[in-house]
Amino acid sequence: MELTLLSVGTVLVTKVVPVAIAILFFGLIILIHEFGHFIFAKLFGVKVNEFAIGMGPTILKKQGKETKYALRLFPIGGFVAMEGEGEESKDERAYCNQKVWKRMIILSAGAVFNLILGLIVCFFLVSSEDLIGTNEILQFYDGSVSSEKLQVGDEIIEIDEKRVFSDYDISFLMQRNGTGYYDFVVKRDGKKVVLEDVPFAKRTSGNFTYASDCTIASVSAKLKKAGMKDGDIITSVNGVPVENGNELIMAINMDSDYIYDLTVKRGEEELSFSGVEFMTATVFDFVILGEEKGVLSVTKAAFGYALSMGRMVYLSLFDLLRGQYGMSDLAGPIGTVSVITDIAETSVVTADWTSLFMILAMITINIGLFNLLPVPALDGGHLFFMFIELIVRKPIPQKYASWIHAAGLVLLLIFMALISFSDLYKWISGIGFY
Repeated sequence: MELTLLSVGTVLVTKVVPVAIAILFFGLIILIHEFGHFIFAKLFGVKVNEFAIGMGPTILKKQGKETKYALRLFPIGGFVAMEGEGEESKDERAYCNQKVWKRMIILSAGAVFNLILGLIVCFFLVSSEDLIGTNEILQFYDGSVSSEKLQVGDEIIEIDEKRVFSDYDISFLMQRNGTGYYDFVVKRDGKKVVLEDVPFAKRTSGNFTYASDCTIASVSAKLKKAGMKDGDIITSVNGVPVENGNELIMAINMDSDYIYDLTVKRGEEELSFSGVEFMTATVFDFVILGEEKGVLSVTKAAFGYALSMGRMVYLSLFDLLRGQYGMSDLAGPIGTVSVITDIAETSVVTADWTSLFMILAMITINIGLFNLLPVPALDGGHLFFMFIELIVRKPIPQKYASWIHAAGLVLLLIFMALISFSDLYKWISGIGFY
């Protein structure tokens, strides 16, 4: 009985709790967003008919003096239903009858509150560190490649023409470039110095964990698509036999293109995989300087982290549009919850919550900025129409605005459906999300 209870308790802690944390995280982000709309609508005297968290059927509700507060079944969104929103109304308190600047504040408040939440989380993350990371190089590791051009004491200002706001930017900006060569702008002895084609080594672990006998586990989604599975035993790499983990990694690192022909043993069966591409990562061969914490340094670092995460959203969107990423690289609600759950599971076991709060900051800043994009049906699309109204001093006819936003909503729903189907396929097939 004790063993059974212990097993149940272990399952609850390692499986149920992480899922609950993921749902609570999404709920918090949605709540903060909708509360931004709600509180400014109330401050400006706009009639709010319903404040809801979640979508679909109502599971809990409470009727206030004027507003119905509801919790709905599916934790994938929420809304603030204001009188006269998306329709004509003769009520003087209706949203559509408010001055344009008031409507713009109400509409943008949700995204702004998400960004504020992200900044608060960044402040917490920076405050929890022993030292605050800077952009200054403290020292190089033995065998460093980048020290051919970089020097101890260099303060990194730009990488590939992108400003470095925080130490977080250094890793992100360098991972965008797969060549292993980067253009740096550094501050050296008080002067800006431009350094072109700074070299860095590239390495890959093979995108899986492995045992001493070359049995692989935790295969990445990319390798699973190629047909590999957890438990496969790698017997050769590009025709070179391997018998242990050291030989495996040596064989992998011999190929600078990181594209391999692999032979694996799966039970009694021997399988061959041609042209298997491994993901690579730049080897950071220097250590950055850490500084002591203070109110000003923590505040500056928190803003730097928030700016870095915010810009990452737009750079990633740009990379998607120029074809660097495909649909299979995107994750929708299912994929995002799965990633959060995995991180939460690790956090529960290790009692280290840093990664979990980092992804909370990234998601809330992502949602805040994404909602400000001038896309029909998003808050940014509505704001764009209001900017036009400010310029021409006349609102766009409601019926035309409704048609445009309805079309935008249909396209967004189709896009989300495609991503969700991709998520389901990854989940059901066992490919995974990373």
